[in-house]
Amino acid sequence: MKNQKTRSRNLAIVIGAFVASSSSLALAQSSITIFGIVDVGITSAKTGSNRLNALNSSQGKTSLIGFRGTEDLGGGNHAQFWLEGGLNPDAGSGGSSGSLGFERRSTIGLINNSWGEIRLGRDYTPSYNIFTAFGGPDTTTGVQANLFQTIRQTAYNAASQSGTVDRTRISNSVGYFLPRDLGGVYGQFSVSFGDENASNSGASKARRYIGGNLGYRSGPLNVGIGYGKIDGTAAVTSPSAIAATSDLEDLVLGASYNFGSFVLNGGYNSLKWKPVSGATSGKVDGVYLGATIPVGPGSFRVKYASAKFSGNATALTRSGGKTDKYSIGYVYDFSKRTSMYAGIARVNNKNGASIGLIGGPAGVANTGSTGVDIGISHSF
Repeated sequence: MKNQKTRSRNLAIVIGAFVASSSSLALAQSSITIFGIVDVGITSAKTGSNRLNALNSSQGKTSLIGFRGTEDLGGGNHAQFWLEGGLNPDAGSGGSSGSLGFERRSTIGLINNSWGEIRLGRDYTPSYNIFTAFGGPDTTTGVQANLFQTIRQTAYNAASQSGTVDRTRISNSVGYFLPRDLGGVYGQFSVSFGDENASNSGASKARRYIGGNLGYRSGPLNVGIGYGKIDGTAAVTSPSAIAATSDLEDLVLGASYNFGSFVLNGGYNSLKWKPVSGATSGKVDGVYLGATIPVGPGSFRVKYASAKFSGNATALTRSGGKTDKYSIGYVYDFSKRTSMYAGIARVNNKNGASIGLIGGPAGVANTGSTGVDIGISHSF
């Protein structure tokens, strides 16, 4: 009886050890990360005689929260998911609609070390990835945002696009990414099935997308090009949030070089919209240049951008309009995760151009805008 109890106890120990080792193995092969950014700043901006003083979210970095995970499938294969949504900590709400969702990115995919990555869901477009890579620091946020970020929002809204129907992200997409070990070459190709409306309204074409990018990175040098096209259709009129009445095209070229003492970046951007009704097309294109200069526990950020408008751009400016933007700011890093920032920006409009500042009053034709930001950002 004693031997039987001993054998039973030994068997229990063996089984317990096996279960414990199996659990450890599973945990070692899988990982889930909760990440995010909380950023709030004070903005004071003036356009003509209109002044706006406000507390705004995402003036230094975009406030967000997300969940990402990977699983090692063996043989150089991995499964991954990414769920990311916007936050508005200034008002205690989430997302562009005020409720927390995963509108920023919502993807699942498979990665292989040799052939690359397949990604499905709502994701950033290839052209926008190039834009943010070379658009300089604070590319998309605050008064210091890249001029073409402000133009993109204004132009596409004027072309009856909603905030989610632009070159930034696409839903219902299939993306392919080149493997990382290609001697510095990187690239992405994406297509979208659009609104997937099977009715006879013609809406099935709305927001169909095709685009790609290609780049090369070697030491301090990085260069890239991206292009994307989103289809529009006049048949999509309800709800207004998907009233995509223009075909949209986005072409971006960029380069950056790390000189050691500072990083220089620049690029060219062309945004086009062609009304499907046959009306005259509109276009805005131009260049931008920026530098990040480490000083003390932080860095100075200096940027310049210039854009010209042509064709059917009446909601922005008459053809021939021109906008220039200058900005300078400093980010003080308390740690790797917490920083304080301050910046000032100036926009000049000519020949009917009417571009303002993000977080400030609406732009007014032939009128300049000036704004300052100061805020705190924390990443986790």
